[in-house]
Amino acid sequence: MEAFAVDDDCDDPDVCGSHLLQLRASKAAAKAAVDDAHPVAELNEDSVVVEDAGKCADLNDERNSVCKPVIEWVLSGGKGDPHASEWFADMQTITGVDYMSASKDDFQRLYFCSPPGGKACGTAPCGCSKPPCNSCFGGAPARQLRGGCSSHPHSIECKAPRNTFEYNGQKWPTYTFEGSQEMHIFAIGDWGGMDGSLNPIEGRAPLIAYAGGQKSGPSTFPRSRIYLNNPVMNCKHDPLVKCFEGKYCPFGCGYVKEIDDHAQLLVAQAMKERANIKDPQLILNVGDNFYW
Repeated sequence: MEAFAVDDDCDDPDVCGSHLLQLRASKAAAKAAVDDAHPVAELNEDSVVVEDAGKCADLNDERNSVCKPVIEWVLSGGKGDPHASEWFADMQTITGVDYMSASKDDFQRLYFCSPPGGKACGTAPCGCSKPPCNSCFGGAPARQLRGGCSSHPHSIECKAPRNTFEYNGQKWPTYTFEGSQEMHIFAIGDWGGMDGSLNPIEGRAPLIAYAGGQKSGPSTFPRSRIYLNNPVMNCKHDPLVKCFEGKYCPFGCGYVKEIDDHAQLLVAQAMKERANIKDPQLILNVGDNFYW
């Protein structure tokens, strides 16, 4: 784990996303050692459970003191505010009901999973319109089981890991593709972006690195870049942020508008176009695609 303690490509830990992600991975490994004492709820086929059912509580519980005044305001008329449809855009997906017909418990569930404005509830409700109330995708359609997962639901190809290290040392089963033609495999990884429209829990700040980053969809993370003619000097985070915001951008940063600020979408389009030419039998995703 020593490699995760220091990021040798990061001079300023406060702004370096890679450093923060590595430290989070280190903490995840430490947490894995005590999972038996603090069990983590498993993923099921219909929803993502973020807390075990035993930790639910009424809105009046002290752990929900931050979100309680907001929810009470919403129920007393706040849902009629002209901006309500924007604030509660995730209500249907998370609770399975629309915000106009949602109950107090449904709003507690929303503010537990993805609190608009950041005033999060500390617990899930014990009751709601569409249980399980401790899941955050109550309105999502049931996912189809992959072939073979009915009989082996806990295999590596059927069940997401509980943490980043759970499947270390394990391998995927051998895949066979019939045919004698030329075959192709696409591989992709480390092309992640931030979605600033998400409402994080636990008092975390939204993933917005620059003005305009609050829009829905992937926003490129402006980490650092090596100057074209000087490999020793980096165009670091702060200058790159100014580039993304349309302010003074140092020439050596090499920033290109409509390219750098649409990186993930352009890669997706390129893969589509390439797939029309070289039809892939398999797409290998090596991870690091989404930051949160």
